[in-house]
Amino acid sequence: MDYRNRKIDIRNKNIAEFIRQLAAGKFLIPTFQRLFIWDPEHISNLWDSIYRCYPIGTILYWKTHIRLHVHRKLGGFFLPENGHSDQAMHRYILDGQQRATSLVASYYGGAGKVKEQYSFDFTSYFDLTRAEFFFEKDYYRHRWDADPAFLIRLNETVDLPADYCGRLTSLTGFSESVQKNFEQLRYIFSDYRLPLISLEGYGIAGVCGIYERINQTGVRLTNMDILIARGFKNYAAVVEEDFPIT
Repeated sequence: MDYRNRKIDIRNKNIAEFIRQLAAGKFLIPTFQRLFIWDPEHISNLWDSIYRCYPIGTILYWKTHIRLHVHRKLGGFFLPENGHSDQAMHRYILDGQQRATSLVASYYGGAGKVKEQYSFDFTSYFDLTRAEFFFEKDYYRHRWDADPAFLIRLNETVDLPADYCGRLTSLTGFSESVQKNFEQLRYIFSDYRLPLISLEGYGIAGVCGIYERINQTGVRLTNMDILIARGFKNYAAVVEEDFPIT
């Protein structure tokens, strides 16, 4: 392929908009990617970094007219196929699938659909009194110390009115920090930006090579991961084996 057709572009995207696009199937995971392996602590730390307006790295994706016949769902969560099966351009995440999957799973919640996590409920909350993110399994532990009005489910945050804390002032546990924590939580959904890098004009062999190289730092690819990436072919007859959903 002519290198002159290859383009690298970077744009910042609002975190809430990115999550909505993930849920709508605008971004998918190519099959040569490793499986979703992050544990709940990784996900909580991710949200805490976002809350503190720390950078969480870039999302690298491949924008292409090529339609892969098989792809991984985000952490086993079934999503639409690029919104519309006849969509002209397809977007496949090459680097950042752990973060992308974590964002979708925790924001929308529900039981896990990935190996060894079938029973885990990813539904996530924010405790206004502690400025702490937590999962469904810890909800009643937080209820011992805080009124449920202080425990906000993540996907309800954007719909809460700016004066939400005004109705909390009479509750035990309310303080100025609660108001500040709420404002900071609302801020990340309206103003936190995530850098997305798009690659365009690359073929399958090219993006497989890129995927292999970018994963030689951090959590390194296993020999099997490398073999899968190097040997990936876009065969129409190949069907990915999804984990059973019960």
